Amino acid sequence: MVLMNSKKSKGVTMIAVAGIAAAVISFTLTGVAENAVSGALQGKDIASGLKRLTVLSATLAMPIGNYDGNENNISNDTASQDKPQSSAGETSSAGETEQASGDESMSEPNTPSVTESEPTESLVPALAPVESRTGLISLNIRKDKDDLASYTAKDGATEEKHYGKITGDNVIDLEHGQVRNCTKISNNVLLTEGTKRPEIKIDGGNEPQVLIIHTHTTESYERDSDGYYDTAYHGRSLCPANSVVGVGAVLAQTLSDNGIGIIHDGTVFDDPVYDNSYTRSRERIEEILKEYPSVKVVLDIHRDGIADGDVRIAPVTEINGKKAAQIMIICGCDDGTGILPDYMNNLRFATYLQNGIEADNEGLTRPMLFDYRFYNQDLTRGSLVIEFGALANDISHVRYSARLAGKSIADLLKGLE
Repeated sequence: MVLMNSKKSKGVTMIAVAGIAAAVISFTLTGVAENAVSGALQGKDIASGLKRLTVLSATLAMPIGNYDGNENNISNDTASQDKPQSSAGETSSAGETEQASGDESMSEPNTPSVTESEPTESLVPALAPVESRTGLISLNIRKDKDDLASYTAKDGATEEKHYGKITGDNVIDLEHGQVRNCTKISNNVLLTEGTKRPEIKIDGGNEPQVLIIHTHTTESYERDSDGYYDTAYHGRSLCPANSVVGVGAVLAQTLSDNGIGIIHDGTVFDDPVYDNSYTRSRERIEEILKEYPSVKVVLDIHRDGIADGDVRIAPVTEINGKKAAQIMIICGCDDGTGILPDYMNNLRFATYLQNGIEADNEGLTRPMLFDYRFYNQDLTRGSLVIEFGALANDISHVRYSARLAGKSIADLLKGLE
């Protein structure tokens, strides 16, 4: 640690006061000044406080509006991750599957170039009144312009499909919803141990309890449900309004509006280089957990890639007369190497969410996948991957799912207080 002399110290102090004052004035009208300043002052010194305030200032300046809204074993290397495949009998769309050969050994996805047109929808939903919200911290959310406007061809077909209950020796029926067990652990053991109360203690108040992150940050969707897609479009976008980041924003806002302290981080991990994106997201998660030790739950929000030949499949259901993209929870299991020593606690949390979400909105979930996956789920007992829809889904249907699931997850987390 380097100590500053008195003149430098006074200078830094004056800058700090000026910076904080400017931030207060800037954010008062948005109703988030208190969160930003208090977040900046949580640093151990003025310099670190200023750094955090700068990040929050840039983040909170983003546009605000309304939203509508197969199995491969992994190696011991924590950098080795594989992208979950679709349900049995389906294949992930081209370029989506990560290999499990010690790194994410596939070519980087084709991310489209940015056009000059603005996104059709802004990044986050309208903020609720300050008095009704718990702390919502948004970090590193990009403000890229719409990069999908040029994809206008209709030379590929999409199809909506509802995924209902499945049957088979590896299927576990919960009270609500199902688990697809792709491990060697018996269904009876998983049903007995995996459905016990999760060993997670959620604390009330404004301290963040949940982190939402996106390892495959540029995964994106269709912008309508007209039954066609442009074959030049490979489902990648740096514009959050088109991608899983925008879906994560809806989920984060819903959790916050329902009393859960939340951090939403939009750091891009898969562009311009796709390989080792889980290694990079792990480093970021560890940074956030160190800075915010109150976080108990880490939700890595993705979208699936489902295809039948050249036809891209959109998993959908109907809830309250509106189409909603189906979601799939993925929980990893230790493969005998000790990389996920606490996997059973993650499983308990996963089945807790699966059962609760499906109880609130029948048909919203696809069967939960329990398999020899890693996905950095050793970092907390509440670390999970959730796939919101798939490449072919209309993004408005996905946002609706995020609101529905967010309300259920908030209620379930309150049940762990």
